[in-house]
Amino acid sequence: MKSTTLSLLTTLIIFILGISTISIYPAELRFPNGEVFHTEFIYEDERLLVVRFKGSEYKVPKKDLEYYNLVNNGQTNNSYKIAILSLKNGSVIKGTIADKNKDEVIIKSELGFLTINRSEIKNTVSEADDRPEFPIVYLANDKLDNQTRVGGSITYLPLFPPLGNQTPPLFGLSAFTEPAFLRFKNTYQLGFKFEYLQSTGPLKEVTTQSGYVYLHQSKVFQSNPLLDFYGIVGIGTSSVTYRFDQNNAKNGTNPSAYIELGWQGLKYGPSFYRIGWKNLCFFEIEKTHCGSGLELSGGVNF
Repeated sequence: MKSTTLSLLTTLIIFILGISTISIYPAELRFPNGEVFHTEFIYEDERLLVVRFKGSEYKVPKKDLEYYNLVNNGQTNNSYKIAILSLKNGSVIKGTIADKNKDEVIIKSELGFLTINRSEIKNTVSEADDRPEFPIVYLANDKLDNQTRVGGSITYLPLFPPLGNQTPPLFGLSAFTEPAFLRFKNTYQLGFKFEYLQSTGPLKEVTTQSGYVYLHQSKVFQSNPLLDFYGIVGIGTSSVTYRFDQNNAKNGTNPSAYIELGWQGLKYGPSFYRIGWKNLCFFEIEKTHCGSGLELSGGVNF
């Protein structure tokens, strides 16, 4: 059992390290006022683009954009403003300022590089490099968007000796919910979980039914949505049944608690997925039984 646990843990660590090498998907967004943002693409539907810029998520209606490009290979977390030059002859030129001096402005437009005398320009040319911040009106807010999460988990949990020597690993399912109104600072989330685990062995059968309240904390590293990790601490009560044979069984209700660490960087549309390593303990009067294993979770935001 110990070698199986170590093998699973090693596989999980290698998988998470491998995720960090996966490239993120850039997206270029251009607003009608000339502001351009090179962002990290998260997902889109027929109405919205969801992107991440400097660690924050934004939901932008496509109708508010002048242009967007999801195959852009430029640098992410970068922004600039397109200059709009109105000439005295009535022409309007859009582009980025490549160079300027007191007499001329060189602008890179769709027609290439153009050199324009300042005397021909009707409006004022900014003398400072403009690095606009993403409009805060598009900042995603889970509470305002009612982003309640619901989902389920599959658990594989080898038990530690001495109980682990008498029964195979616990295996089972759970259902959980994370209400939007119990989320704090976009980092901390309270949730509720019901879990059923069972192990049928040659010497002893163990069945548990548990209810938990837990605190979930997430952390994104290097502004990379794939480097999204989490930790969970949960406490609750468990009804545990030990069955030795068809005629002999013992059951009781005891406190229980667990700690889970894992990765949640895989998201698609409103769905999310988690891969975690879970440590769980049942606290009985005479002794404490613990185990450690893998938990796979998935759910949706709505």
